[in-house]
Amino acid sequence: MYSLLARYYDLENAAFTADLPFWLGLAREHGGPLLEIGCGSGRVLFQLARDGHTVVGLDNSPDMLARARARLAKRPDLSAVRLVEADMRDFDLGERFRLLLVPFNTFAHLLEQPGQLAALDCFRRHAEPGALLALDLPNAPAIYASDEAPLTFERSFRDEERGVTIQQFSTLELHRAEQLGHALWLYDEIAADGLMKRTTVPVTFRCTFPAEMNLLLDRCGFALDHLYGDYDRSPFADDSPRMLVVARAV
Repeated sequence: MYSLLARYYDLENAAFTADLPFWLGLAREHGGPLLEIGCGSGRVLFQLARDGHTVVGLDNSPDMLARARARLAKRPDLSAVRLVEADMRDFDLGERFRLLLVPFNTFAHLLEQPGQLAALDCFRRHAEPGALLALDLPNAPAIYASDEAPLTFERSFRDEERGVTIQQFSTLELHRAEQLGHALWLYDEIAADGLMKRTTVPVTFRCTFPAEMNLLLDRCGFALDHLYGDYDRSPFADDSPRMLVVARAV
């Protein structure tokens, strides 16, 4: 998926900064060292490093990590960043962390419970006693209450390097009994001469409910501390935009 998405990811998310105060706040409150799981091209990771934190970024996409390394090469001041290519269900870094962050739907890419449990077990092995684990997930009750989306225009953005305008569209199909959402992202690249090229990126994600998440955490050695509904730490509710899970290693 991310081999197709990598070329668009930074451009389409350039204006998305709503979650950064949440991650920076946790890092300032609880200290490091930090591990970001699903660091991608470094959108959150580099903000944490700029804020003075020592941080390891882990991702399984070589394309996204290549973009992160290219950006890091231009920032010698961010020497406290280390990048690792690995599967979040099975990695061994040989160290433990005070704060483990799993931003922006990363955990939702685990489509079955055995994969979720394997990842949480791995996170626990890398957590110091009393360390915090924070996950940013879609709000399953809100998704279940919504209608499936037909072709929807998301945004338009410009790739100056390649001289094209990109229009992004999406569709969503829900398989509620399986707790899966099947999204399809369409990227139409429009050149100066009007020629259009379309790239389609299928994305499947798992909807995890609060009580289910609590049981998964408990089984893997974490205790739920907070359940937030948005990046401002407002209480979680049925119609919350997000499900932000903060748990403690016990």
